[in-house]
Amino acid sequence: MEKNKHLLKQSVINQIMDRAIAINKTSNERCRDFQIMLSKKHSNTLILRWTTIDISNEDNPVQCYRYECFKTDGTPQLCSIHYTNQEEANDFIWGLQPLYHQQYAIDHTL
Repeated sequence: MEKNKHLLKQSVINQIMDRAIAINKTSNERCRDFQIMLSKKHSNTLILRWTTIDISNEDNPVQCYRYECFKTDGTPQLCSIHYTNQEEANDFIWGLQPLYHQQYAIDHTL
């Protein structure tokens, strides 16, 4: 767990990580490295970020980040994260502050 976990209520962590478990169960890709983050670009929004690895082509696995947005109380929020250029993308990515980190979507209540 990250040192900033105290900024989040346990109920919010549970709600968002329950979604991480659902994502992991339904994804055809391998999902890893789930993090709850704050973004300078999206105020009053928590970002669930995770890494996916598509190994359908063993000679060329593809790894990328995926994002979902939540209100600060853990309620899912319909938001899309896209950028108009690489500079904007870099600003978003480098501006993320981790609050909670879990490498695998296993039972976070343990």
